[in-house]
Amino acid sequence: MPNALAISAVELGDGFRITETDLGLEGVAIDPVGESVLIYGNDAYIRYLDAQDPSIQIELLWPSSKNINDADFHPGGQTAFLVGEEGMVLRYAKQDHSVEKAASESSLMFSDISSVAWNTAGDWAYVGSTNGEIWRLRADANGSAEVHVIVGAGDGSIESMDCHRTIRMCVVASTVNGIGVIDRDHVLSWVGGTGYVWNGINCPSGNSNVCIAIAENQNIATIYLNPNDISMSKPEINTLTGLDSFFVGIENQDGDRSLIATIPASLIEHDSLLDASFPWLENNDVEDIELTSGRIIGTWTTGVDSGWIITNRGYVVSFAPPPDDSAGLLSIWIALAIPLAMGMVVLSLVYSSSSRLQDWTVKRFGSKKSRKEITVKDRKLARAKKSKKYRK
Repeated sequence: MPNALAISAVELGDGFRITETDLGLEGVAIDPVGESVLIYGNDAYIRYLDAQDPSIQIELLWPSSKNINDADFHPGGQTAFLVGEEGMVLRYAKQDHSVEKAASESSLMFSDISSVAWNTAGDWAYVGSTNGEIWRLRADANGSAEVHVIVGAGDGSIESMDCHRTIRMCVVASTVNGIGVIDRDHVLSWVGGTGYVWNGINCPSGNSNVCIAIAENQNIATIYLNPNDISMSKPEINTLTGLDSFFVGIENQDGDRSLIATIPASLIEHDSLLDASFPWLENNDVEDIELTSGRIIGTWTTGVDSGWIITNRGYVVSFAPPPDDSAGLLSIWIALAIPLAMGMVVLSLVYSSSSRLQDWTVKRFGSKKSRKEITVKDRKLARAKKSKKYRK
């Protein structure tokens, strides 16, 4: 069973607020190459951020009081869908930072759309509603959208969706029906996980064949995707122990690693290859009141172990590993070890070439038998020298 052991792997840097008002943000969408970030939330609020330097921003205006609940970039990274209340589906274009309507509200039955995910090939996007409906849609040649209902949708709210980067399968999470898998032919199969409050899914960007789902009570499900046999894609569910927090979101960090956000504010790293979770940012180490007073609604990476955090109020703060002093200690050890090793080599050569030094060592530290042998040897040598001297 996975376990979370406590000590923070990163520390916080300087943070800033996007505006002085509470933005009421719901989430973030990051493009596949990690260059662009969309943040969104209440009253159709949308804003573009540069992923490396989020102080570089563009506010994107859409005239509506409807809330945006989710967003996802196309695998090509140049456009994104944003979805929200009463069947709202918007399309963002990175080229000119424009926003336009992507589908009519009536085609989605004016339902409150709660989640969206582009499939692996990027030819269809799946959207799910708070009523449990799921559709697939894409833009058509007439500037509107082609929409089809996914058969077999459940009754509970579709809280999250994500699609694997290479395997043509997507995973959905429902508050009632548990975890479902959509195959390349748009067939939905519910594979298990009922009885949990699932609220986030991430299919890591690494080489593993898994997607990770989280539920608020420290539950983590690993769904092993098998495109040849959907029945083998059942979730394996574990619960982290030793935590006093609730899971509220999950985002990709690097490769097969995901970051799980919690309330109170903290981050947990989950490595899908190791099937293990580790503390990333402990709540006890968070001294930033702006972060602790809000709810983490998203993270994104700027490096293997670095990135940014954003809260529902619009506070953005960086994280990175603490300064590494091991390099300085290593230099000291090297400075001491090299001359010491050279000295040992010289001493070894001197010792091996000096029979007198060897005999002295045996007399001081050798066994009784060895000392006796050296004494006999010395006496014989003395007699030999004396004999030679007399012959002169």
